[in-house]
Amino acid sequence: MDGIPGRARAYAELVSPTHPVPGIKLAHRPPDTRWVPTSTESTDPAHRDCDLVAEAAASVRAADVFVFRRVTADRFVHVGGVGRGEGWAGNVDLILAEDDRAREAIEQGEPVRVAAREPVRIFGPYYQRSAVFVPLSKDVLVVFGNVAALENGEQVAFAEAAELAAAAIAQVSSAKRLADELELLHAVQSLAQTDAVRIHEVMKHVVESAIGALSCDLGVIYLAELDSVEIAEHEAGDPDGKTFLPAMRRLFAEATTLPACVQDSAADPPPAPLSACGVTSHYVLPVGTPPFGVLALMHTESRPRGFTLLCREVGLRLAEGAEPLLRSALKLHELERQLDRVGRDARMDALTKLPNRRAWEEAIAAVGSGRAGVVVIDVDKLKTVNDERGHHVGDEYLQTVSETMASTLRGSDFLARIGGDEFAILLPDADEVACRAVARRVHGALTKHPGFAGYPLAASIGYAAMPPATSIEEAWRMADQDMYQGKARPELRRRPAAA
Repeated sequence: MDGIPGRARAYAELVSPTHPVPGIKLAHRPPDTRWVPTSTESTDPAHRDCDLVAEAAASVRAADVFVFRRVTADRFVHVGGVGRGEGWAGNVDLILAEDDRAREAIEQGEPVRVAAREPVRIFGPYYQRSAVFVPLSKDVLVVFGNVAALENGEQVAFAEAAELAAAAIAQVSSAKRLADELELLHAVQSLAQTDAVRIHEVMKHVVESAIGALSCDLGVIYLAELDSVEIAEHEAGDPDGKTFLPAMRRLFAEATTLPACVQDSAADPPPAPLSACGVTSHYVLPVGTPPFGVLALMHTESRPRGFTLLCREVGLRLAEGAEPLLRSALKLHELERQLDRVGRDARMDALTKLPNRRAWEEAIAAVGSGRAGVVVIDVDKLKTVNDERGHHVGDEYLQTVSETMASTLRGSDFLARIGGDEFAILLPDADEVACRAVARRVHGALTKHPGFAGYPLAASIGYAAMPPATSIEEAWRMADQDMYQGKARPELRRRPAAA
């Protein structure tokens, strides 16, 4: 959106005897006299008048020229120029109530000069270090930007240069309007051309497309359903998107009042910490109808400027075009979550919320050839509790046992309920010594527990490791045998290795 086309760009609708320039009378070219090119000048009116504006810019050593014409009592429209004034033709409004320098120039009828060490907001989306506002009448205003002569203190004839520029441009050309429409179409087409289907990939694509189309430095997209953000930067960086969550939540809370474009973020900053990113202007758009997210696009001090009318229109179209992409990705995301939940439920014991036998067998099958151990636990009192107090009390008793055992384990240990009153623990990278320590720790926790419903927590425990077992399946069988042998022993003891 910030590109500057070449001087050869056609302006088809130009000033002529049938399109007079209001408020301007040039001594060197009376309005009632047709202009006849010399042998060295171009006969193409579009090229000829572009050359005139370029000549005006060169005479005052300005990189940018903007010609504004009044369309309402308080509103001027930019119709053409050179530099950014050419690329932004038809896409910048001057609102006198909002642009103090333009209002001062028009009211006083005198040029207004701006000179600063760092780029400042000149008008609307335009930021620069130097500029001159030249009023030619109450209805015509010419702005010269990035003026080397002004910065060097040279005295130049800004009024004559302004007259020359205004005489060349009466209205936005049809070629420029067509170029803008094509740019808008290209931005929307680029958004649609993606293979991304996962929600965060789609979010990333949307925000990257937006900052690319609007030449922004920073973009953040937020979806309320996920309470998550994705960011994109003009220059590669590694910001933590989570830091922007509070700011994006605040912007989403105001989604019904959006879109909102702020050309001067210093006067009206976005929520922190976005405001700490050196933002010079920001544009916040709702995503979805009704909104289910927000898109924040920002220019920063690295390339200070604001948002033209075309930028804002492109932003709106991109936000609209992003809605079906994001909704489809959200549906896929929810479907995957449901499938994951079904998969987890299929591998979870409903009573204890521990992995079930299916999950245990999958975990065992995934063990490689390295060291690993198995501890098997058989709850001794469950049948008694069920017979004497009922299964509902037995269920609570079993839950208490499982919670007590889980509290003794490391994060890497895998505890599962593999039968009615039988549990097992898979110990990655554990030898017999480690297995014995875990078994004793579990046994001690159960023994020391005050019990449940008047019943002590009691269990028989066995363990084995690989090696000496040749496989984890063999270690499981050995631990199971050890557990049954332990039922006949008053204390937890390790069977001889030869057994």
